[in-house]
Amino acid sequence: MARTIIRVPFTASVDNTYNMVVSILQSNGYKEISYNGETVWKKGVGLLTAMQYIKIEFEENLLIVSGWVQSGLGSKGGSEMALNGVVAAVPKKSVMKVIEEIKRSV
Repeated sequence: MARTIIRVPFTASVDNTYNMVVSILQSNGYKEISYNGETVWKKGVGLLTAMQYIKIEFEENLLIVSGWVQSGLGSKGGSEMALNGVVAAVPKKSVMKVIEEIKRSV
């Protein structure tokens, strides 16, 4: 899996932090889905631009945010791409923008 992983310390409760992150994801058009046995947040279907994914996990007082894009259509998407590099640069920047918003809010 090629994912960009960012660890963000937080001081609020896990529930409050989770609710804040979910609110940010929903306001940016992400929907919660099951992806290869994981619960992740997805935006797009891959028709005009790469599908965008964000996964959130908690470990004590640490929020772990994973982000990646995947080109292709629907479940026939290609491999995961981390958020660096020039391929699918526009969707990658979009995912990073949301992750930065999450970091600022936490």
